[in-house]
Amino acid sequence: MAPGGTEGLVLQRDDHRGQTVLTFGRDDVAYLTGDAGTAALREVAGYPLTEASRLADVAAIRNRFGERTTALVETTLLRRRAAVKLAGLGDLSGWLFTDEALQQATAAPVAQHRARRLAGAVVHDATCSIGTELAALRATAAEVVGSDLDEVRLAMAHNNVAGVPLCRADALRPITRDAVVLLDPARRSGGRRRFDPRAYTP
Repeated sequence: MAPGGTEGLVLQRDDHRGQTVLTFGRDDVAYLTGDAGTAALREVAGYPLTEASRLADVAAIRNRFGERTTALVETTLLRRRAAVKLAGLGDLSGWLFTDEALQQATAAPVAQHRARRLAGAVVHDATCSIGTELAALRATAAEVVGSDLDEVRLAMAHNNVAGVPLCRADALRPITRDAVVLLDPARRSGGRRRFDPRAYTP
């Protein structure tokens, strides 16, 4: 395909059948949180990226941003989905997501209910992922800390819930004391929900 084409981009989703889903890396996070990436995301947010317009929109975006197009388009689409699922958790316009992390993210009403139940407590979210639970908890908890084993999601959480102490750690190895430990295991793999508790991780 010509350099100005749309090869490799996820143009639509159907439970990932036949799709190549973007895998974000630390380099993508660094770019998207830097000045150039932030400015590019503001520009890309102005494109409708609807089913009817997406091919033309992506071609125009690729002419502007080249190899960064995939990450920019994916992030823009994920932010639009998150605005619905996570409404009520504050300003999400600058958040970063992976597709799977957003699928697995606790819906805002559930996260807020849990945060109210833990009001005044010291809470350690040991599977913090991109920071959804932390966004709700920091409004109610006496103290909150997050950890995750996935370094890319953790880097996204650093952006999403700036100021919350975060560290990379295995949820199966305790790193805090005298805290309520919150564990919400992954129940999806490859875009599909898993129903057998033995398959959950951690």
